[in-house]
Amino acid sequence: MIEFLSQTGIVLTVIFILLSLIYLLLLFILVVRILEQVRNRRERNFIKRWEEKIFEYLADDVSPIQVVKLFPKSSYKYLLQNLRSYLLTLKGNDLVKLKQLINETELYDYLLGQLKSFRKKKIVFGAYYLGLAEAENAKFILRKKLKHRSEYVFLTSALSLARINDTDSLDLIFFRASKFKNLSKDTLQSILLEFDESVCRSLMIGLHIETSPVFKSIIIATLRHFKYSPAAPHVLPVLLQEETIDIVLEALKYFGQIEYMEAAAAIRFYLLNPRSEIKVEAIKAALKIGEATLEDRIWSLIYDKDRNVKVSAAEASYKYSEHSREKLKQLAYSIPNTIESSIARMIISEKTIHLN
Repeated sequence: MIEFLSQTGIVLTVIFILLSLIYLLLLFILVVRILEQVRNRRERNFIKRWEEKIFEYLADDVSPIQVVKLFPKSSYKYLLQNLRSYLLTLKGNDLVKLKQLINETELYDYLLGQLKSFRKKKIVFGAYYLGLAEAENAKFILRKKLKHRSEYVFLTSALSLARINDTDSLDLIFFRASKFKNLSKDTLQSILLEFDESVCRSLMIGLHIETSPVFKSIIIATLRHFKYSPAAPHVLPVLLQEETIDIVLEALKYFGQIEYMEAAAAIRFYLLNPRSEIKVEAIKAALKIGEATLEDRIWSLIYDKDRNVKVSAAEASYKYSEHSREKLKQLAYSIPNTIESSIARMIISEKTIHLN
């Protein structure tokens, strides 16, 4: 009997503990939800007040210092987070005034303080918003952050320097990027595209000294993005000498955007390359150049074994000249029931629809 009561007491104790834990858990959840609601309410009130003051600032000739003084320092983080979408979308004088709101007020000192922090999260926050504001005076400390061991800090600092258009930091960006083994080509490419066209002069020089195939292909891709024609004499030797597939493809894509007659011989050579992806880009480059001796070679590629090459050659032939267009029409309707004639009919049909 005593043993039974003892066991019952243990069970009741366990049940009591479990019920207490459940109660505490429910109480914790309730407190968290209450705090979340309070935070959301404060944020909504802040946004309402912030938007009103910012719209007044953009509409009137009000000092940015006066506007920022309306907000306590404890709200600077909220203020910047709410400025973000406007900084990314507004243009013209409104954007200039928003940048002044950061660069000419205590917000600038606040962001510098974040940038000088030992905490990675704060450094990234400071670097990001100084970049959005194109804070010229911050570029020296941002360059120092390129040397940070965190890839996240490096990327944010590099992005901000690109937005400031600090082309002097370009060599350091490439050097530090080489230290991060998992850094993707697309990520570095997106950073370079944040510079304006003036970066092309530095990239053109770097093309001759860069040894990394990945970085070299990124440089050419950026020159292509800006359609920077002065680089054509510098890209052509790369196309003639390089064997790395990515570099060859990027160089061909570049000449697909830049009309450079001196590249005709190199394009003619690559039209005979065994790799289908290279032939496709060479066709596009040949069409851009429009050199007469390339026309027949493009036409012959309609009979290539690869379908993508066939389609690209047919599209180029339609655009190349009236002579090639008539040949394409003959192929489409006088020689039915072949892959080539089907492709020719498809191209002619597509072009006719667009013309109508």
